[in-house]
Amino acid sequence: MEHGRVPEGFSYGVEFTNEEINEAINSTNPWEIVPSRDTNGHGTFIAGVACGSTIDENNFSGIAPLTTICVVKCKEAKSTLKQFYHIETDEPVYSEADIMIAADYLRDKAAETNMPLIICIGMGTNSGGHTNGGILGEVLREIGNFNGVAVITSCGNEANTGKHYRSEIMEPGEDLEVEIRAGTTNGFTLELWTYAPHVMSVGITSPSGEYSGKTFARYGERRRVNFILENTVVNIEYRLLSYESGDECIQMRFQAPSEGIWKIRVFNETRGSAFFDMWLPISNFLPDTTYFLRPDPNVTLCGPSNNQNLVSVAYYDQTNNSIAINSSRGFTRNGNIKPDFAAPGIGIYGPLPRIGNMYPVTEEERRSTARYDYMSGSSMAAAITSGAAAMLMEWGYGVIIRLH
Repeated sequence: MEHGRVPEGFSYGVEFTNEEINEAINSTNPWEIVPSRDTNGHGTFIAGVACGSTIDENNFSGIAPLTTICVVKCKEAKSTLKQFYHIETDEPVYSEADIMIAADYLRDKAAETNMPLIICIGMGTNSGGHTNGGILGEVLREIGNFNGVAVITSCGNEANTGKHYRSEIMEPGEDLEVEIRAGTTNGFTLELWTYAPHVMSVGITSPSGEYSGKTFARYGERRRVNFILENTVVNIEYRLLSYESGDECIQMRFQAPSEGIWKIRVFNETRGSAFFDMWLPISNFLPDTTYFLRPDPNVTLCGPSNNQNLVSVAYYDQTNNSIAINSSRGFTRNGNIKPDFAAPGIGIYGPLPRIGNMYPVTEEERRSTARYDYMSGSSMAAAITSGAAAMLMEWGYGVIIRLH
């Protein structure tokens, strides 16, 4: 019997029904029926924390254990996209286009079954202006505006990583130098953002003192800088009107940067005072040995959680009710109040994927061979919040039905 099919309206992917998944669970060789595994464990863990079944002998229960689950496993980003942003890591990387498609698929499934929907986003990025979550944030906002839908986003773990810099107020014609310590890495992307109509220009100095010269801010301006002494290439692109907010963005892509202190000199080209923000990639995509020498732990919410109309969750240490040092902090770049609240996120107990090809068939075998562990981070807080939101939505949906 053939299992799975391309979802209606899609040209790729495979869809498995509830019946097929249950058949796989009760099979001695489930991967012949549903040939998909969670090799990372992150999705399994947060799904279990949000709505895993109650297992008394393992002292475990999800927040909303009777929830109906619809899981979308996103395909990983193409290698060309990772190469463009100089992301070389074993961590999974996804294109926001695929995440948007996944969210739209979930909305359609909820509509088909006439059920409320909680979308849990346990992913994030430092790319973008940190105001609206980019295109992904806007799409999730539109989906979340439907009745019976809530989008829960994790704020990230970036407060203590040194990946954000905020400048002082710069007067007209003034310049300022930002220092970045580059460790062993094949490359990274750096973004500078400032409010429109302010305009900034940059020049780059290598660890050996070689200076690129000032590059001038022009619409569509692109420049490739070859540092001879370092054998490093930096591609600079000016986006004077970014798609997200209309603000200026300067993207700098460092290829094979030499270890040492890189200096970015920023020039205020406007007639008034101005300031700017800079972000390096999130810690999952860039080693801890690359960071700003004078970082700012604030405004470190990952996109899309910085969209004002999404539920954004930071985390705290529930063992002593203290601040979690790595939990990303607000506000958004344009001063909106975020995150919405914090949930427990340290040492959260949850399920792990099974190992190997052996698969337990009976309920007793499944329970006795289940694997559990403890994890920390903003995704765990988002999972807890998603479970709570599901129970709240169930209550609210029932009230609406009874009122009608």
